[in-house]
Amino acid sequence: MNGMEQNNGAPAGGMNNPKRSLFDQPRKVVSGIVFSGTIVGMVLISLVFSITLGFISAASDTPVGELQTTDVYKYFSYLLYQVVYVGVMLAFALIYKARPCEFGYRKVRARYFFIAIVLAFGLLFSLNWVNGWFVELLSLIGYTAPGDSTLPSVAGGGIVGVLFVVAVLPAFCEETIFRGIILDGVKDIGTVAACLLGGLLFSIFHQNPTQTIYQFICGAAFTLLAIRADSVIPTILVHFINNAVIIFDYRFEFLAKISAGGAIAVYAVSAVCLIASLGYLIFFDKKTNRKKEGAIKPFILPALVGIILCAVMWIANFATGMMG
Repeated sequence: MNGMEQNNGAPAGGMNNPKRSLFDQPRKVVSGIVFSGTIVGMVLISLVFSITLGFISAASDTPVGELQTTDVYKYFSYLLYQVVYVGVMLAFALIYKARPCEFGYRKVRARYFFIAIVLAFGLLFSLNWVNGWFVELLSLIGYTAPGDSTLPSVAGGGIVGVLFVVAVLPAFCEETIFRGIILDGVKDIGTVAACLLGGLLFSIFHQNPTQTIYQFICGAAFTLLAIRADSVIPTILVHFINNAVIIFDYRFEFLAKISAGGAIAVYAVSAVCLIASLGYLIFFDKKTNRKKEGAIKPFILPALVGIILCAVMWIANFATGMMG
């Protein structure tokens, strides 16, 4: 148990340090503030970006839709969110005087890196199949998924830049916030509840109706891995592999080039990897299993602003898809 989890979650030495009075409260409350702060920051920076784009469109006499197809726009749309994540992490570090372990960065046993790789392969292809069925289900009720890719060009050396802004930065930033700062504050609600909460937050955070099930399962699985490893490092690896493989497939289309038999084999092996990795984490690796010791309410109340904003944006995206 680290210093911040002592004394009902207040920062170590917080009672004697008036400069840290803002966070002299249960650790769950801080996690809720971090979640809401992240979402509010994303909304604000999106508004500023949209207004700026409008000015650029008017000044250059270029339609906004045309500007949104450029690589510059796509890079900025990814990088601006990373700026918010880094800002939240810096605020947490400075106000809380947090150490690396309080961000979830702790020593990891080698086996968890192996499990992370196996889990990544399992999630990628098995869940892609499940997600395909979910998208088909949405289409039956009239939902149309967005067709244009939001990725910048991956032609030639462009793939390096895309890997950095779409795979490296999100893996580091999102995992540090979700499986590091937030999870460290809510682990005492129990392993099952923490995984369900992690899946829910990660799903609504992405605000993408077509990936709701996919992101929920990923969020829950990442949370379980972080709890078992007692570190965020393996989940950063899983997250990076997931995004990187998607980028490479977008660039080289290797999945589209394999035969039907080859695809079946890939999905079958992926399913085995998913079952094996999650089975081990759930049934055989219970040393870090947590029973419910605390309530979730101290987290939910300050997180409610972020949850409501995410829900509203999810509904707006869903309504847009229903209108075609």
